[in-house]
Parts: sequence; structure tokens; C-alpha cells
Amino acid sequence: LCDRLQLVESLAQHRRRHFSAPMTFQQPPAVRSQSSHGTEQRKSKGLTPRLFSRSKSSSRSAGAAPMRIEFRVVFRNGGVACDPFATYSDSALHAALMSALPEGMTGNLMPSTDSKGQPAVLVRAQASDINTMYELRSQVVSGDFMSALTRHLRSHVKSERRSQRLEISKRADAGQSTTGMPEPPAKDADLDSMEAGANEMTIMEEETVWEKIRLLLPWQNDEDKADAEMKSTKRELQQARQALKERRQQVAELEARCNELTERLATMSKEDCPASDAIESIPPPAAPAEEKYAEPEPVAEAPAAAVNNNPTAANYVALEELTPEQWQKIKDLKAAYLAAGGELDEYGDIFILRFLVDKDWKYEKALKKAKSTAAWRAKSGVNGFRKQIASGLVYNEIPNIKELFTTVAVSNAHSRTKAGDLMTFIDYGSLDVNKFFKLLDNSQYFDINNFILEYVSYHSDKLTQETGALVRQFMVIDAGGIGLAHVSLRMFIRFKPIMPLADLYYPELLGGARVLNAAWALHQGWKLVKPLLSKQIQDMVGILDCKHTPGALLKVADPEAVPDFYGGTCTTIPRPAVDWYPKAGMEGVDAAAICPGKKLGAYMRRTLAPDGAPLSSGTK
Repeated sequence: LCDRLQLVESLAQHRRRHFSAPMTFQQPPAVRSQSSHGTEQRKSKGLTPRLFSRSKSSSRSAGAAPMRIEFRVVFRNGGVACDPFATYSDSALHAALMSALPEGMTGNLMPSTDSKGQPAVLVRAQASDINTMYELRSQVVSGDFMSALTRHLRSHVKSERRSQRLEISKRADAGQSTTGMPEPPAKDADLDSMEAGANEMTIMEEETVWEKIRLLLPWQNDEDKADAEMKSTKRELQQARQALKERRQQVAELEARCNELTERLATMSKEDCPASDAIESIPPPAAPAEEKYAEPEPVAEAPAAAVNNNPTAANYVALEELTPEQWQKIKDLKAAYLAAGGELDEYGDIFILRFLVDKDWKYEKALKKAKSTAAWRAKSGVNGFRKQIASGLVYNEIPNIKELFTTVAVSNAHSRTKAGDLMTFIDYGSLDVNKFFKLLDNSQYFDINNFILEYVSYHSDKLTQETGALVRQFMVIDAGGIGLAHVSLRMFIRFKPIMPLADLYYPELLGGARVLNAAWALHQGWKLVKPLLSKQIQDMVGILDCKHTPGALLKVADPEAVPDFYGGTCTTIPRPAVDWYPKAGMEGVDAAAICPGKKLGAYMRRTLAPDGAPLSSGTK
């Protein structure tokens, strides 16, 4: 009786200790050894064992409801969660469960889903002995129960399939119908790849929950590892993007610093461009490999293109040499241009010819550019400019052109090159920047630029019709005397909208360009402008330093077409250009301020304002 009493008390203490807080995975101590130890301890102290009396706890233990354990089992086949009730028979699943449960336990299973929505099996088992319950709990936690369940399930399913195969074979031998009988798989490969794992285990007695445990599935460690790797990769990617952002900021700061030093070097260069040791020690970028016009001689710092002694341009286009197929393309593109809303005048065929030459006679590409040009011309209003020019508007009648002539020395369509192109001179160093911004706003200068483009375009088309060869424009830009103000941010903002216009909407209008008297700093400025232009236009630009400027233009034009200060023999502006430009005596023309500068400006004043007052001392 003492032993039995001690056992009941030990069980009650054990239940209070283990079910008042979350259970651990450790198995409870042996109850019988604990009770024996208690009895021996009482005897050693000389105490008389207490008489057995049925207490409330002992009465409950004697007739208590069996304890239950529930957990969900997820089956996988080939790494994918599957529903075993849809694959295997209920009898095989039940038999496997009863074989896997510890002795003395009963249970059942039913379809369910886990917390992730995967198909699962809900296992419910019960036992009246707490030791048996702990045994099952330990097996579920360790995974031994899952191994036993899948092992028994394979065995039972294989046995069922063998029986089905034998039954089908017997019926077939006896000539009986096998219709309606389930056809088992020929092989049991699906059973070999089957695996199972338990999660969400609950232990309870009646409605009282003793313990809830969330278990990891066997393959969940791999999934968690993959998730962790993904999170780590995302974190590294975010760090790399942040580092890239910081690096780009550093590059932007370095570029700004380079621009600042470039502008500082530009201010140090004088109008005569003496080649200082500091500048000559730093080579400029290489000149383009292929150009329409050849350089007079190789630039010291960079190799130039091979000299072309033939004055005929490499992309020379003669109207009489066009094939019937090419004339048909001109006709088709002309119709498409008009259908897109474009407007053409008497030189419309020449205007359309430029699109096809620009795209190497690829009709679809030329059509795309022609349509975009038609849309832009209608929106910008340049169609109206061309109509005014065709109606007799002269260059000096362009709105605000007289104000422009007092801020910079520029000579549009001055003369012709050996290839027949119109040659334009601009002395960029003579630009009075403050006056340029005082007299003209950005909108006015934008319209002036478009008017000049239309003027040159119209007369190029007209000359093409008269001479029978495609006429373009050859630009000569003198960079001598450029200062900090000429490469400032406000200048870049004013010129940025107009820089790509000739490239985008006036195909084959530019035939070539030379930048003369260029200091090394100008090469750095060219890097800022290049992204605004196409590769084709970039290849047309040649940059010459002060050492190689003299005589350079004599390779592309006859001496009588080149001003004397550039090595030619021309001392006055030739016709018809001289009749176009603003000159002294015209209304609104300030003879004392027209054409600033000591080179191109002085050359133009000899013709346009021969009796004009000298320029102020502050003008270059």
C-alpha cells in the first residue's frame, strides 16, 4: 500500500510539474525508481509509511479519460507535397499508422492541411499511460515515428499492389473482365522517393491542452537555408547598389572638378594661343579616323586621317547619277512625307533626297526620320520660316539677327569649299557673353538659330538644284580666346536645345566641321558636347590646335574662298554673302558695335562698316 500511495503521489507531482509549463524534450525519470527511492528515504528517517487513502487525485487517475496527442504529417513525393489519401488506400494508411504507434496506443488519421496550405494528414492518437504518451512524443520529435510510418506505409502499399497485380493476372488468365479494377503502377518508384515530416503537435487531456509544439519538417532546414541565402543575397545586392550610388556620386564630383579645372585652363589661354608647356604635355583625344575633309597635316598630339587630295567628297552625290530605283524612292518618300503633314516647296525633291542619303538609301529608316521631321517642323513653325525665305526674305531681315551681329562675329554661307559646300565662319572667342544674354533671351536665340538653319537649308537645296550636286554646309569655328564665361553653365543651358537640331531634323546639311586654335581645354569641353550629337556628326568634326591651324583650310577650299587671316587671299566678304549681312547704314545697325573681334570681326567690318567707329577697348 505504501508503494502504491507513493506512486500516486509521484504521478500527481509529475503531472503538476510537467503540465503547468511547456514541456521539454527530455523524458521523465522512471516513476518506479522514484517511488522506491521515496520509500527508502522515509524508512531511513524512521517514519512509518502512511496508510493508503483514495484522494481526489488518485480517484481521477484511476478513472480519468485517456490522454490524446494530435499532430499533422506532411508527405512529399519527389520533393512536392502530396495528398496520400488520393494516392494510397485508407486501409494501407491505417495499417501503417497502427504499426508505427507504440504498443498500447490507438489512433486514426484524416485529410487536413498545414499552416502553409499544403495537403497533410491529421494523426490523432490516445493512451491511458503517460509513459506511452511520452514515448510517442519523443518518437515524433526525433523523427523516428515518421521513418516508421513511411516504412510501414511502403510495405502495406507494396503488399496491396502485389495483391492487385495477382488478382488482375488471375482474372485475365480465367478470361474474366478486369474492368473497374484499379490498375496499380508497374513500378514502385513513387514509394522509394516518399518522405514525411510532422509539425504542429498538441498533447491534451479531454479539453485541457497540456502542450503545443511547432516542429520543423525534415526538409525545412534546407528551405530555411535557401531562404537565408536569398535574404543574404538581397542584402548584399542592396549594399552593392548603395556602394554604386556612392561611387557615382564620387564620379559626378570628380567630373565637376574636371570641368572646373578645364574652365580655369581655358581662361589662361590667350587669343594667340601660345602653346604652354603645361598644356602641350597633356595630349588631346585622338581625331576621328574617317572624315569628309582631310587635315592639312597630322596633329602633334593625335594622329589625323590620311590626306585626301581629291576635292570631291567621299559622299558626293550627283543628281544625274541617281538610278531610276533611287528616283522612285524619292518619289515614294516625298508622298509619305506629305501624308505625314509635311510641307514642300519647289526644291522638295532635294529636301527629300537628303533623308535617303543620310540613311544610305534604306527606305524604312529614312521614312522614320522624315515622319519625325514633318511632325517637328509643323510644331516648331519652321515651315513658315522657309516660306518667308522662299518669298524673298534676306538674311539681315531675320528677327533679332542685327542684335546677334553685335555680340559675336559670324559669317554664314560665306563662300564655297572645293566640294561645293557652303562655308560658314564663327569666331566663338569674340562672343560678348554678357551682351549676348542682355540683348537676347533663350527663346529669341532659339528662333534665330532655326531661322539660320532654314536659310542655309533653303539656299543649299537651291544650289543643289542649280549645280546638280548635293550641297551641304562646312562649319569653321575659331576657339581662340575662349574664356570661362564661354563654357559656363548658362551657356550650356542656352546651347543644349539647339545642338541636336541639325542632326535630328536637317539630314545631310552638315558636311564637315573644323575647330581652329583649340587649346587642350577645348578637348575636355568637346566631351560635354559629343553626347548630344550622333556618331555620324561626331566623325565630321576635326579639332586643330594653334600650331596646325595656319593653312589648314586651304586643304578644303581655294585660297580666294578663305579669309586672309586664315592663310587665304580673300580680303573682303564675297557675294552673295555680303549682300545678306547687316551693315552700316541699315536701320537698327550700330556700326560701332557690329562684328566684334580682332580676327573675323575685323575682317567683316572692312566690308560691312568700313567707316564705322572703332570698337570699345573691352571688345576682343
